[in-house]
Amino acid sequence: MSKIEEYKREKDGLDTLQDLPRFAREGWENISEADRERLKWLGVFFRRRTPGHFMMRVRIPNGISRSAQFITLAAISKEFGKGFVDITTRQQIQLRWFRVEHVPLIWDRLNAVGLTTLQTGMDNVRNVVGCPVAGLTPNELLDASAIARQFTEIFIGNRAYTNLPRKFNVTITGCKENCTHAETQDLALVPAIREEGTRRVEGFNVLVGGKLGSGGYRIASELDVFVEPAAAAELASALVLIFRDHGPRDVRAKARFAFLVDAWGTVKLRRVLEERLGRQLERAGRDARLAHSRDHVGVFRQKQPGLNYAGLCVPVGRLTSDQLLELARLAEAYGNGEIRLTTGQNVILPNIPDRKIGDLTVEPLLQELRYEPPPILRGLVSCTGIDYCNLALIETKNRALKLARALEAVLPKNKPLTFHWSGCPAGCGNHSVADVGLVGKRVKTEEGIVDAVDVFVGGSSGPRPNLAVKLMEDVPCDRLEPVLEGLFRFGTFDAVREQLRSVPSSPPAGPAWSAGPAGSPPVSPAAENPPRPSEDPAQAVLNLSEGCGTTVRLKGAELAVFKRGGRLYALQNACPHEGVPLAEGMIEGEEVICPGHGFRFNLRTGACSTAPDLRAKAYKLTLCDGRLELDEESK
Repeated sequence: MSKIEEYKREKDGLDTLQDLPRFAREGWENISEADRERLKWLGVFFRRRTPGHFMMRVRIPNGISRSAQFITLAAISKEFGKGFVDITTRQQIQLRWFRVEHVPLIWDRLNAVGLTTLQTGMDNVRNVVGCPVAGLTPNELLDASAIARQFTEIFIGNRAYTNLPRKFNVTITGCKENCTHAETQDLALVPAIREEGTRRVEGFNVLVGGKLGSGGYRIASELDVFVEPAAAAELASALVLIFRDHGPRDVRAKARFAFLVDAWGTVKLRRVLEERLGRQLERAGRDARLAHSRDHVGVFRQKQPGLNYAGLCVPVGRLTSDQLLELARLAEAYGNGEIRLTTGQNVILPNIPDRKIGDLTVEPLLQELRYEPPPILRGLVSCTGIDYCNLALIETKNRALKLARALEAVLPKNKPLTFHWSGCPAGCGNHSVADVGLVGKRVKTEEGIVDAVDVFVGGSSGPRPNLAVKLMEDVPCDRLEPVLEGLFRFGTFDAVREQLRSVPSSPPAGPAWSAGPAGSPPVSPAAENPPRPSEDPAQAVLNLSEGCGTTVRLKGAELAVFKRGGRLYALQNACPHEGVPLAEGMIEGEEVICPGHGFRFNLRTGACSTAPDLRAKAYKLTLCDGRLELDEESK
């Protein structure tokens, strides 16, 4: 059992609410490791890189906010933080730099304007994303924003939904223009039409098992289910509870919904879903989505006569407190006070009358947050990066913005592109679905250990999704500008996608988890080499297959033991980055790949090629006369 599962067994994350006065009184230093994790159920995040200062993630269903909320966020950021907030790729706001004693006061202010931070982290249903111009755009089949809110109301504060095996990402969208990266979500409801004789029914097709982290982009599978809007929230809730009851929990790196979908298959999942709902489900309808995608940046007419929305580019999603206040003023002066956030980390001001749109476009703020930005800024997305994230390996936001501004001066102005940065393999910057996606790492060069990236191209979500292809490895960040200039100038990314789609997919090596008896949780396929420490280490090693790993405990040490080329190799089992069991990783060449975030460790030395400042302890093993001896640590 992982330590997070142990923490959840001891106490529900929401129960930490009652401990907040004590945390505030005693100080952050006295908050236990378990309670630091449980605080994430409340949307409060301890950050090792900023000890004593916390991050708070504010839930905004479907990204629909209003001016009063922006005014409150600006005041909180200015009074308790550093005077800025970040828009996330899940249409949320992240507040930074406050102290734990400020949390009750911040919550009071957020609650007063209808905002909450509950369940925005850890093993919960995260913010439900949707089309940011739902109800406004003429290019939608239906407005799904009310369903996103209805579903959110079901699970917020409800302990039936607070003990999932891992996080659960959901999009519910009626937009035809693929603006929410549906195929990357654990659950996606996408617009569809079902013809029943002369009756035309509008609703959703159901996609399941998408993800970006925990081993990379898995394209969501079609469940072959059509659901009408009135039943959509109930169906989404039922799928979450199936994941709660049957999802794998032994290894967190293999606990996402995708692994249950792989283990069961969609036929079994649909059957179990029908049993839980107590009714037969309709087969999938016709996908109503268009071939293209849209970011909704620019000025567009709404379907309401005489009204428009203005989509404003927010470079890398960072807004100052003053910009928040000015957006609130503009929303009141030109619209109806509503403000919306996009999955591309941008902002939309809706419901602007024709007679006012001209005046809005010359407002000073729109020279900073442009509605007609250059392509390199328009398509720029960045994760938080090393400044505030425990997982990130490199700084992203400032570097991404600086590089984009340099490229802006030399690149063509009429070539659309998307350019996404992820600071580590967890993929929070959505690098797998961009024209060009960068993944941060640390590499050893002649000058020493430096920040670097792997470069991916051609990834896509939407009705014709495809995986990105890695084009370059270990590119030092200080050498990126000329590399990217040539790539952006001459790259034909749509052609790359067509080529990738024409290549037959390789059959999977087998699911990471296999299905047990009907109704039972999936189990590890490594029956010969169970992930838990063996009672008989020597026997476990003797049974070890070529190219596989197993976990053994010897002389008080928990080891990951691998067989490659007939030789045995032993490393500490806990990855030095985040503690994920290395024994569950895949061997590639002379390295084992951590199943958590993709870090690579040399089997013989424990050196990490992905981040050279990390190293796993390496041991020498000797198997003699049926006994396993652990020699001194190898150098």
